[in-house]
Amino acid sequence: MMTTTTTLASSSSVVQVNHAARARRSSRRAASVASRRVVVVAAQAADRQELCKAEIPPHIPRADFVKQMYRWCSSEYEQGGLSAYGKRMSVECINELADGDTNGVLVRIYDFKDGKEVEIGQLIAQMDDEKVQTWDTIVPTKEGGIEKLNRDGKDHFIEGRFFVISRPLPADESSNPALKKMIKRLTLAINAYYSFGSPFSEDF
Repeated sequence: MMTTTTTLASSSSVVQVNHAARARRSSRRAASVASRRVVVVAAQAADRQELCKAEIPPHIPRADFVKQMYRWCSSEYEQGGLSAYGKRMSVECINELADGDTNGVLVRIYDFKDGKEVEIGQLIAQMDDEKVQTWDTIVPTKEGGIEKLNRDGKDHFIEGRFFVISRPLPADESSNPALKKMIKRLTLAINAYYSFGSPFSEDF
């Protein structure tokens, strides 16, 4: 299973996807997502605290991965936030791709202060914009190694190496207990998607 150390005070951590488990089985803001989703723009990276990140293998389709994670977050946080984490939550899409596909999820966390419900925190889970080179062919070399290449002889890249989990700054520390539990469940859901093709796998 995926392991991580979550730190909400200073440093961040990198989550390595469990590769062994696999063997077991714009408009910049064009809204092409489902109508119940709200297209939003998350805080800029400079205004965020990175809490955790998972490296997503190149063969995983980014659009499908993020859409399934949105559905999982809606079920886990929006529908079950109060009972599982003690906080009401809402889930929205982050849409930053020219073709209209979302590349991330924004979870808003609410609590009562002075008798009024207010937003006390956010959890942002979003693919980064790093380019990752991909190949469709592996051939042996005379030296006994392997060479990766593409049949068409061209270089191919996809966008997004890491699914980065962060929160905006400044942060309300009263959201920390809920955030820690949320991140633990989210990293397990990411690993379930990689291992079984769905974050809703009952195996975790």
